[in-house]
Amino acid sequence: MSNTFIVDFWAKTFLYLGKVSFFNLVRWIFPKSRTGIFSEAWALTHVFLSILSVPAVLYIKNDYISFIITFYALLRVFEVVIYQINVLLFDEYRANKAGKSYALNGYRRMIILLIQNYFEIIFWFAAQYIFFQHIFNFTVQGSHESVLGAVYTSFVVMTSFGFYNVTPLGVLAYSLVIGQAMIGLFMTLLSLARFIGVIPTPKSMDQYEQ
Repeated sequence: MSNTFIVDFWAKTFLYLGKVSFFNLVRWIFPKSRTGIFSEAWALTHVFLSILSVPAVLYIKNDYISFIITFYALLRVFEVVIYQINVLLFDEYRANKAGKSYALNGYRRMIILLIQNYFEIIFWFAAQYIFFQHIFNFTVQGSHESVLGAVYTSFVVMTSFGFYNVTPLGVLAYSLVIGQAMIGLFMTLLSLARFIGVIPTPKSMDQYEQ
């Protein structure tokens, strides 16, 4: 009998959090979509949607449309992070505990999807910085007034674990910046480090490397 509860507590918590996603809603409505190919198509489609979201928020002068885009962006980021945490920590644990077999479709596939998710999140947050520009001060003037400027801002926050180009002016602003920095830390140091080491090593023709 286990004398700890913390793993089961968080495994159960993230099991329920994983159900709160538009992806699961679509799969529930369309049961035939529960395939690996659909999951890959879903992930790749959202990469392109995230890229398009930046010019859409910047150039479509409609607050309602921009709000819908940024709100969906936050939902999608939440979905990606919860999915990655479940894959990294809890899916295998829950399967083993239930006496079921568990296996990934491939380590290389997992890393490709992870990298897609990483860049997708950068673009989703770039759209956030444009929409919520009034709650930030930007060190690089005008960076929130162009697609590349917003992407640059988001990239800096995602990779430097801070806010070099943006100074938050309120609770919401701090929440966005800290949230993105934490996601960048998690996806870089935990998720990528977890799977990059298990990719099969190619054979070498150098006899000293055999």
